[in-house]
Amino acid sequence: MRLSTNVRLFLHIPVGLLNVFFALICPPLSILFFIGFMIYELSEDWRIKDQAYKDIAGYLWGLAIGGIGLFLWGFLK
Repeated sequence: MRLSTNVRLFLHIPVGLLNVFFALICPPLSILFFIGFMIYELSEDWRIKDQAYKDIAGYLWGLAIGGIGLFLWGFLK
């Protein structure tokens, strides 16, 4: 069963947010998590042609939301 684009996007936003959390705790872990996620998504796209760009877009939205949240938290603190 294939999920719609919006569902896939929303399912991957928490992954991006998790990466922002890792960046706060241990930046090298955040980099490794990013590399691992990208390798996984690209290999899935290569093998089963599942349009990984939809998942990556959700991940990037999570990174953006987390980054903006951190900026506002630091600005308003």
